[in-house]
Amino acid sequence: MKRTRVLVALAVIVAALGIVAWKGLSGNLVYYQTPTELLSQGSAAVGERARLGGLVEVGTVRQEGSAVRFIVTDGTTRVTVVDASGVPSLFREGSGVVVEGTFEADGTFRADTVIVKHGDRYQPPKPGETPPPFQAGDSG
Repeated sequence: MKRTRVLVALAVIVAALGIVAWKGLSGNLVYYQTPTELLSQGSAAVGERARLGGLVEVGTVRQEGSAVRFIVTDGTTRVTVVDASGVPSLFREGSGVVVEGTFEADGTFRADTVIVKHGDRYQPPKPGETPPPFQAGDSG
């Protein structure tokens, strides 16, 4: 009887820790849909909050007052994105991007957050060497 209570208590504790760990990890993962996946949902996607990921198509970035308009593509499908919150300094044409916002009925994705992919190569300076200053346009 006493052993059963200990095992039940232990099972409850392990289950609770598992749930806490799962919730913590799932909240930190960044999932996104490609333009093809988003558009395949049709009208069900309209007005829903979503993350859209892909590449910023070269030649499509336009400043429109305080907003920036550009096209995100997955190589197959294109979605026009309008962001009024301001893009990060690493934002550039041809780079990877994840935008958060809502898909509108007119086919435009209204973004309130823009996350850019930065270069995946880091080379520390050699001993005694000063790192070069950041140059806009460097891809990393």
